[in-house]
Amino acid sequence: MARKTVFMFSGQGSHYYGMGRELFETHPVFRASLQSLDSLFQELGGPSVLSEIYRADRTAADWFDRLCFSHPAIFMIELALFEVLKAEGIEPDCLLGASLGEYTAAAAAGVLSAEEIARCIAHQVKIIEALCPRGIMLAVLGDARMFEREQVFRDNAELAAINFDHHFVVSGLSDDVSRIVAWLDSTRVMHQRLPVAYPFHSRWMDVAADPYRRHFASLTVRKPSVPLMSCETAGLVDVLEPAHFWRMVRAPIRFREAVRALEEAENDGCLYVDLGPTGTLASFAKHNLKSGSRSEAITVLSPFSPGSKGLGRLKQAHRRDGSDQRSSVRGAQPVSREEKRKVYLFPGQGSQARGMGAELFEEFPELTATADRVLGYSIARLCREDPERQLDQTQFTQPALFVVNALLLARRRKSGERLAFVAGHSLGEYNALLAADAFDFETGLRLVQERAALMARAKDGGMAAVLGLDEATVGKVLADNRLDEIALANYNGARQFILAGPRESVLRAQPLFLGAGALAYVPLRVSGAFHSRYMEPARREFEGFLAAFKFRPLAVPVIANVSGKPYEPDQIARMLAEQLTKPVRWDWTLEFLLRQGDLEIEEVGPGNVLTKLLAKVRKAGAAAPDPAVRLEEQGGAPVDTALRATNGVATNGVAQHSLARVEAPPPVAQEAARRAPDAARPRLSAESLGSAAFRQAYGLKYAYVCGAMFRGIASEQLVIRAARAGILSFFGTGGLDMARVEQAIARIQGELRAGEPYGMNLVHNPRLPSIEEETVDVFLKHGVRNVEAAAFMQVTPALVRYRLKGLRRGAGGAVEVRHRILAKVSRPEITEAFLAPAPERIVQRLLQDGKLTAEEARLGAEVPMADDLCVEADSGGHTEHRNPIVLLPTILRLRDQLVERYRGGFKICVGAAGGIGTPEAAAAVFVLGADFILTGSINQCTVESGVSSAVKDTLEQINIQDTDYAPAGDMFEMGAKVQVLRKSVLFPARAKKLYELYRQHESLDEIDPEVRAKIEQRYFRRSLDEVYRETREHFLREDPREIEKADQNPKHKMALVFRWYFGHSQRLAMEGGEGSRVDYQVHCGPALGAFNQWVKGTALASWRNRHVDEIAQELMRSTAEYLNQRFAALIA
Repeated sequence: MARKTVFMFSGQGSHYYGMGRELFETHPVFRASLQSLDSLFQELGGPSVLSEIYRADRTAADWFDRLCFSHPAIFMIELALFEVLKAEGIEPDCLLGASLGEYTAAAAAGVLSAEEIARCIAHQVKIIEALCPRGIMLAVLGDARMFEREQVFRDNAELAAINFDHHFVVSGLSDDVSRIVAWLDSTRVMHQRLPVAYPFHSRWMDVAADPYRRHFASLTVRKPSVPLMSCETAGLVDVLEPAHFWRMVRAPIRFREAVRALEEAENDGCLYVDLGPTGTLASFAKHNLKSGSRSEAITVLSPFSPGSKGLGRLKQAHRRDGSDQRSSVRGAQPVSREEKRKVYLFPGQGSQARGMGAELFEEFPELTATADRVLGYSIARLCREDPERQLDQTQFTQPALFVVNALLLARRRKSGERLAFVAGHSLGEYNALLAADAFDFETGLRLVQERAALMARAKDGGMAAVLGLDEATVGKVLADNRLDEIALANYNGARQFILAGPRESVLRAQPLFLGAGALAYVPLRVSGAFHSRYMEPARREFEGFLAAFKFRPLAVPVIANVSGKPYEPDQIARMLAEQLTKPVRWDWTLEFLLRQGDLEIEEVGPGNVLTKLLAKVRKAGAAAPDPAVRLEEQGGAPVDTALRATNGVATNGVAQHSLARVEAPPPVAQEAARRAPDAARPRLSAESLGSAAFRQAYGLKYAYVCGAMFRGIASEQLVIRAARAGILSFFGTGGLDMARVEQAIARIQGELRAGEPYGMNLVHNPRLPSIEEETVDVFLKHGVRNVEAAAFMQVTPALVRYRLKGLRRGAGGAVEVRHRILAKVSRPEITEAFLAPAPERIVQRLLQDGKLTAEEARLGAEVPMADDLCVEADSGGHTEHRNPIVLLPTILRLRDQLVERYRGGFKICVGAAGGIGTPEAAAAVFVLGADFILTGSINQCTVESGVSSAVKDTLEQINIQDTDYAPAGDMFEMGAKVQVLRKSVLFPARAKKLYELYRQHESLDEIDPEVRAKIEQRYFRRSLDEVYRETREHFLREDPREIEKADQNPKHKMALVFRWYFGHSQRLAMEGGEGSRVDYQVHCGPALGAFNQWVKGTALASWRNRHVDEIAQELMRSTAEYLNQRFAALIA
């Protein structure tokens, strides 16, 4: 007998921004169902749920816990997916709902209508938000018996769910659950807070019981049309009483028992189909299967894979089970095969020929007249006769092809064919958009006319078609011969590529490619390097032109050249502009279409170049690419070009250019790697780089840290935005008073209530150790758990006190550490100090002063001073000019030796910082063994940075040579150095002059009068006496001993006066006054210059488009892809 098909519906916690986006764009049933349900919830007084789910400024990593959106969203997604499966002929034998998912199951079983369920959900949202306290739902990845065994759970929460033996959920109030979190952290039990703002399935829901029951009492509940397994009863339910719907909200979820009951009842096993947004129930179900079970669990939707792919897997499993026959037995009519779905492909430049469209102009006189009026010449004469030999000139070719393609489309439309998808090669994409009703004929022609004029103005560029080589070989030829100025502009598939770059370079490359085995290398008759970074000026101008147009919603999915995927809503103008500078990924377009099943694909345009190319790709059996190597992860580039047809070769000239990487590393061996056996080529991803232990310790998505920058340049906004993306960031406390630090902590903690990672910076202050002490007081007062220790030359009492406070012996005998320290180091002796336990003399002094308890002092001997180390090479700010290639391996080796001595092999992670602003730099340190990377300078030039806009305007323009070393103001007398901005400022030179005077003289009075006058007039813009009066007032408030020392020691007085300039120059930079720009002190390393060059020519060239989380994600994605490419090249 066939296995039973069980549809599963999940509840709160399974949702995320963007869920189901790909199906929404490509599947008409899914889209129509969601739109209908969205309208229904709006009629019930709610907001548009779809507008929230698919917000352009949100990703799956963003926190999503507003009940008015999440509650309806989960129901909508699941019910829409149910409708999709019905349309595909896949029907269930049983329905299983968990919590909110049981409402979807009820709708699917006909117990209540979709409208009735929607009303119930809308009512539930209102009463819960009005009556119930906010709280936390926490998933615990540990033995489910732990809840009964450990008092901390029973005292602070209630059991909300048991999903399998080692996964349970608790609910409670925030403060109570935080105690459970602390216990789990101390015992190293993994846990995860769910994106849910209320403690469902607990007693704190009881206040909503009466109004909720009253609402359900008015409804007529019908018998399920399909067997319904309840996670509230862990059994089948024939009749759902109104009280049952309340128990779904209040009682624990018994998913484990429900699945086990199904397994017991079905000897032939079940096909568990998860219709929830994330596939969590499929995972839970697998954990509940016994060894030898014939059951299988399938996920349709996932944040990591397109829904169409999951749908394809389900169809295969459904066919294997013979589910079609089973559906017939149950009385359902077999779904008849639909007619083949149509796809139109429109060719681009290169398909033109004299005589094209000859018979069309009389057939469509009105469109022809419109074209003549817009263009200012006879389109029929140009295409039929071409008396002036203009048809091969870009400014004439593109409008002519657009018109002929459009007239052929108009003829086809007379047949009434329904389209599943449309796509166009380069210029042809405008015809695809016309077919999808994005704009009318005249608007499309005006767009093409402007595009053609801009492209025709390009000079000194060249393009060439390369035939017969795979992508790996093309990339290797470019890399081996250092042809960085040439890029891949067009990926046609079937071993056909177009290159673009400076004309001379393109011509010079011909013998190199023929020598590598190319069947042909054909230079194209074009004047520009189309679809490459060289078209950036045209892109900017075209972007301004596009801004004047409004585009309509697409009636048919259009596959974009840039991404090989359907257009996203409201992205038409952006994609058309980007098409000028990014390569045409026609290979991805064809792969997308071939994955959609049985389609009838037709070319609409003169010639048959795309038809021949499609036949070659089909013959080659091109496989769908791994999602990990799609454009977004590769830093690949979109394309547009001069399309030539030669023996079925689409020579669409375009150069590589991507948001993530303008001059990206060449795509070496991507094709070879893609075709290698999976076991031989494990692919890296942004999320897999670095140490999993480091990510787990801090609860991170990436092994990536945003380092602190003083005076709040690493601002609250920066820390909060990074944290919400799963990135650890440290607020820059250096140079701020304690009131400002407390204000920052309060805001960060107020915004980050879901356990997101963050930390604060503690800067060594050898002159004023009291500041360290005060800072630690604030950290302990407010429960700051993570600290970045910077510029320490030795372990200090304040640091020891922070580290040891809260130490205690856990139930298992291990020492529980409450305060984590990530220490920046650049010397072996400092590394040793942080890897060792706290110095005994300091511990004893703190114990005597009552600042540590006896237990804390005793346990301090068992833990090192730091949990993690960051090896700081030549960074912005304080630096010792270390070479990372020398320093990082040395510290790693030292770590391995000392960990054995002090911690018995326990993992201490070592990261790298300094000079990391490009994928190549990040890749280098990961290969050297870094567990994580830490960036600084590149984050200073972002929207979230706390430095002034005037400074950011300068920083976005610097190159790698635009920094310098200057004396450090906080360690002036010691000769310590900081790396600072040199471009457009005089601070480095003036700071060096002041240090030189300090070394040469014993007092201010010894300085030459002319030199003194220059300093007063140009540097300080006030007399030295005025500076000292201001300095004296400051230190009399903060540290009177400094003034006592200055009154007795003239050289110390000189140091205080000169140090004033360093503080003053920092304040000027923070404030951004134009009149004092030359005195800005801006800590910065060459990594920012390298980053600027990497993003040159993209939207990220402007700091106003740079966001700290997006930079981190792009850098990690591009690093992973670069490493994949290099590893493939080395293996090849």
